[in-house]
Amino acid sequence: MTKKETKQIDVNKSFEELEALTDWFEKGDGDLDQGLQKFERAMEIADALRKRLDLAENKVKEIKER
Repeated sequence: MTKKETKQIDVNKSFEELEALTDWFEKGDGDLDQGLQKFERAMEIADALRKRLDLAENKVKEIKER
């Protein structure tokens, strides 16, 4: 994911999607293949959010150093 793509992610929607995935897992109704796909998607979202947070932290550091 590029820096531009990371900046463009919708944090609120990403957290909502993660919450929906968590709810799905907590219900325990799915099959293994479905679970693996959902787990992979959750990891992609978590990685994108982590990168977005890193960008925000760096921006805060830049502002503080002025």
